[in-house]
Amino acid sequence: MTAGLTASRPALAQINLDPEATGVQYSLLPLLGYESDMGLVGGGYLERIDYGEGVRPFVNSTSVEVTVSTKGHLISVLDHERINSFGTDIRSRIRVEGIRIQSAAWFGIGNETRFSRSAYDDNFYFYEDRRFRVEYWGRKEILELGEQGQLDAHFIGLASYTLPGARSASTLFAQSEIPGSEGGWVNQVGFGLIFDSRGSEFDPDSGIRAETNIRFSGRLTGSHYAFTTYLADLRHYISPIRNVVLAQRLELRHATGETPFWELPLLGNEMGLRGYVNNRFRGETSIVHNAEIRSWLFSLLDDQVRLGAQLFVDSGRVFAGDDSLSDLPGGLKHTIGFGGAFSVLNPDFIFRGDLAFSEDIYRIYLGIGYSF
Repeated sequence: MTAGLTASRPALAQINLDPEATGVQYSLLPLLGYESDMGLVGGGYLERIDYGEGVRPFVNSTSVEVTVSTKGHLISVLDHERINSFGTDIRSRIRVEGIRIQSAAWFGIGNETRFSRSAYDDNFYFYEDRRFRVEYWGRKEILELGEQGQLDAHFIGLASYTLPGARSASTLFAQSEIPGSEGGWVNQVGFGLIFDSRGSEFDPDSGIRAETNIRFSGRLTGSHYAFTTYLADLRHYISPIRNVVLAQRLELRHATGETPFWELPLLGNEMGLRGYVNNRFRGETSIVHNAEIRSWLFSLLDDQVRLGAQLFVDSGRVFAGDDSLSDLPGGLKHTIGFGGAFSVLNPDFIFRGDLAFSEDIYRIYLGIGYSF
């Protein structure tokens, strides 16, 4: 589960911004609002981007987020990224998270786990999730293709400690045999490749981004669990007509070994099968496709204020036990939704709100930036 990405951010205040995006830009966002899986939320979000002399995407970027909610959630996130680090051309990003989620959801493992609205309202599916996590990503260009993009080598390092707990003996979590229910350390190292030909990382209207990586966790990394995870992620953007963008994403995840439940591939979140309850489906493998139509409908003050909208469809499923990819397209889940977006003064700072519908329930998502 990824924390700190879907908190409500309805009130916007930005200071010292230049529409030409040079120098240091600040975005300050008081958090006060509502999000389906968190309830009423309060807190703050501060982002600092140094563009230097018009460097794209930036010289460095730092964001801090602290949120609390009426459902007892506490989320704190520090995220820092810079283009050149350690005196080299390595692009580095480090993210530090501390979270306590009192109503994290557990429905079991598999593509056909049961959902009851009355049981959900009675907190039957909830457990408490407490976690501290530090993750590092490093990228170095290995092939420059000019206007066709570039190919980067990718390194990942992760250290995290998770302590889940049943909220009561009557919950599904307490009544189930769950891999990793005792919690513990998960430390990973990994590597992969990233190809990127997008014109913008914040609001792309053309190009491709493709990523693949493999991560290892085990005794050599000081983990309590020995497992391996794989990722393949392909994103494509095209503008068939002026001011309209068709964005698509296809992602495949797979885990092997003694994988704790919180590291299993999952669907039902801001990144896939929007509209289901958070973390609705877990399995050894997940596949999801997102299709989204985006448009900036109109702008004011020489594009310093822009208002837009998006429509989307998500399709995907997880695989567990005797399931295999050859079972496709059987078992696919589908969700639909729509939303709006706006940016003020800085076109790279986009506030997004989505409303998504599934066969179980509907969900509201509010956040910074497009979901992919």
